[in-house]
Amino acid sequence: MWLKLKDQDREKFISLLTLPEKESLFSFLRKFARRGDIYIVGGAVRDFFLERKINDLDLTLKEEPEKLQLFLAQVLSYTPVSLSKEFGIYRLAKGKHTIDLSLYRGGTISEDLKGRDFTINAMAIPLSSFFELPFMVFDPLGGFKDLKEGIIRAISEENLIEDPLRILRGYRFYVEDYGKIEKETRAFFKKHGKKLLYVAPERIQMELKHLLLSSKTYEAFLLMEEDGIFEILFPEFNSCKGLPQPSFHHLDVFSHCLESLKWTELILSQPEKYLGLKDIPPDFKDEDFILSVKLASLFHDLGKGYTFKETEERITFYTHEKVGAELWEKRGKALRFKNEILERVYSLIRNHMRPCHLLKEWEEKKLTLKAKRNLIKAHPNLYELWVVALSDSLAAKGPDKEPDYEEKLNAFFQELLKLKEELERMEKKERLITGKDLIELGFKPGPIFKEILEEVEVKTLEGYLKSKEEALNYVFERYGKSLHGRS
Repeated sequence: MWLKLKDQDREKFISLLTLPEKESLFSFLRKFARRGDIYIVGGAVRDFFLERKINDLDLTLKEEPEKLQLFLAQVLSYTPVSLSKEFGIYRLAKGKHTIDLSLYRGGTISEDLKGRDFTINAMAIPLSSFFELPFMVFDPLGGFKDLKEGIIRAISEENLIEDPLRILRGYRFYVEDYGKIEKETRAFFKKHGKKLLYVAPERIQMELKHLLLSSKTYEAFLLMEEDGIFEILFPEFNSCKGLPQPSFHHLDVFSHCLESLKWTELILSQPEKYLGLKDIPPDFKDEDFILSVKLASLFHDLGKGYTFKETEERITFYTHEKVGAELWEKRGKALRFKNEILERVYSLIRNHMRPCHLLKEWEEKKLTLKAKRNLIKAHPNLYELWVVALSDSLAAKGPDKEPDYEEKLNAFFQELLKLKEELERMEKKERLITGKDLIELGFKPGPIFKEILEEVEVKTLEGYLKSKEEALNYVFERYGKSLHGRS
């Protein structure tokens, strides 16, 4: 129940802390250590044993957490936040770091630990251990043993029922490499998964973000599918399970969506290998970028479940990208994803087929500059569209697929990247002509202005127009007849 540690472990714990002003914090906490009722609990203890960085601190105490919070706020430059006065939970925040203070749940430290989610989070270090010998850890539920053996074990079925979000936290600890979820615990997840429907969507979204930002999203979603949790969170995918596809594919629609997600994770882990990039853009480490491409890869073909048609000759999914984008938007809004993610993922799903549709023309050198330009402008981040399109292709290995398809797709996107850079350079330069010039030519302002100016931009890129005079002459010759019949 009590683990006696080495004296040097005290210094090791403090060295792993990344909290600002940690020396001042412990110097001040010394005054309270004699009380004997203050414990460091939860993730800090767990991560200490694994020698991981400790970014946040949880303190639990028998009484007056608010008083301790105010004292610490005065001594340290942390901002006090009240999380729940009713349950005696308070917070101090600075940047991304937090110190949480809470009352014992159940009246004693032993009862408090028994009410937590998993055994690996149910260990406590007395604050007094940092200022007097020996350095001890209270472990009434065998959390240390489970941690060392890599087992994620629920403390009790009742604790999961009390807060069903703990089910998703179990998968989060899996992707964060704390171990494998124990068999009985997964049985609890399966039994009580539907209780997630009564959890606030904002809380579910936060746990999903942890899963999506990890490098093991695909593995976690496979486990969730086996445990019946995936279909509770994303019931739209039921229509895709077992749904056949044309011979370009080797998997049913649902399996293909998960396989695309797997390939997205691989591409994100080694973009230089899969995309042939020498310099990796910072986008690939950006959280919104990662969220957008993973969600888009997962949802990209969801619309096929709602547009499937089969005849003797072929299988079709006409407009599936449009339907899929709308289904994503509905689910994303329900989960309270921010507007930027909603829009980026919607655009990626809506446009994920366009590179494939244009690839044949590009290969035959028939693709116009205007078509390339329109594709670039279809989605604001070309790298995102590239990752999603390539993942979609890599997840398809049917007999009718060309063996060098990904090689061609990468070459196409590399050309588009160069064109995008050229377009961005042009945007910084002064245009050859403007709307004012068109008015002086005699045109009336209207939709035709956009058409003319975009065409002039394309002709400039092609090297056909090099001066304002050439541009004006071109416009007059090309559109002069419309001066009296079009506006």
